[in-house]
Amino acid sequence: FVKRGMKVVDHECGPGFYTILVGEEGLVYAVDSNAKAIKVLEEKLKKRGIKNVKTFVSRDLSFLPSNSIDFLLSKDVLCCTVLHKESAEEIERVLKPGGKAFVTIRIGRSSDPRSLSSREFFSLFNYVEEKGSSRFHAWVILHKR
Repeated sequence: FVKRGMKVVDHECGPGFYTILVGEEGLVYAVDSNAKAIKVLEEKLKKRGIKNVKTFVSRDLSFLPSNSIDFLLSKDVLCCTVLHKESAEEIERVLKPGGKAFVTIRIGRSSDPRSLSSREFFSLFNYVEEKGSSRFHAWVILHKR
């Protein structure tokens, strides 16, 4: 999904397992609500000499302009919040027309308000290009037209 020169978001990036795979071109916004995870990522970026990643400690994407992102990765984030619809709307808002996102969740099976079924998860989005699920996970590929 990611090509040279793109603007990419690693949503809830943690210590940057995917973030550090970025090439020298383009720009990555690494966002996580955990300041310690961001600090670990910043140390990795410095050690590897990666300069095209901007890190943010944030619980949402409100700091990003609408229609500004080419690709967004959100791995197992929406299943860790009660703000499912709001988070899905933010993901779609920041994507450029033609932009894509890969969003995954761990499927919940309890009364925990963060839990989502695959059907509930799929219904959160307007731009679903592909979707799938297994017993424990669900995923969507979004393509904003």
